[in-house]
Amino acid sequence: MYYKRIAYYQVDENKYVTYLFPAYGSHLRYKILNQQELEDALTKCKLAGWKVRNITNLANKMLERKPKYPTR
Repeated sequence: MYYKRIAYYQVDENKYVTYLFPAYGSHLRYKILNQQELEDALTKCKLAGWKVRNITNLANKMLERKPKYPTR
């Protein structure tokens, strides 16, 4: 498999879940990192030419609960 893309999601104040994306288009949950580990990993990935994406806002929006039917 060939991985060239990484995304991360902030779970807690100092914890991040990282995801790798292989060429065939799915995703693979990789590791839970603290702030320093994440910064080191992102620096190395950027230097290697990987695409890096923070998906925290997107994931929070997708997980937002909205009423099924609008209220008056």
